[in-house]
Amino acid sequence: MDSTKLSTAGVVLSVAAVTLAVASLLHFGLAIPIGSATISDPFAGAAIPEAVIALAVAAGAVTALTHLATARWLAPAATLFALVGTLYGLTVTLRRGQAGDIAYHLALLTMLIASAVLLLSALRSRSVG
Repeated sequence: MDSTKLSTAGVVLSVAAVTLAVASLLHFGLAIPIGSATISDPFAGAAIPEAVIALAVAAGAVTALTHLATARWLAPAATLFALVGTLYGLTVTLRRGQAGDIAYHLALLTMLIASAVLLLSALRSRSVG
């Protein structure tokens, strides 16, 4: 397995996990002050699913960053789980029509797709080499 690609995927998954955890906290009702503005987006229906996805992605990130043998299946499984959940979340967000939420879901999808490509490439390099 290509350790550089695996580590890079782990970093991207870590960023995704942190953003999902923050989104979950925001949806649980936490308000985050940023200068003179405050980010607040209480939406109970998304809070728990985002927390669960954050934990799964964090587990995948840890296995990838530490190069554990379980990274071969856990990191791709966590990424796939997050992709499905994020696509569903995007459908909900599109109906709500909030531009910031839509942009976040699209950015998250980009991170997850990049992670998936890196993970597949890392796995493939082992089977070929």
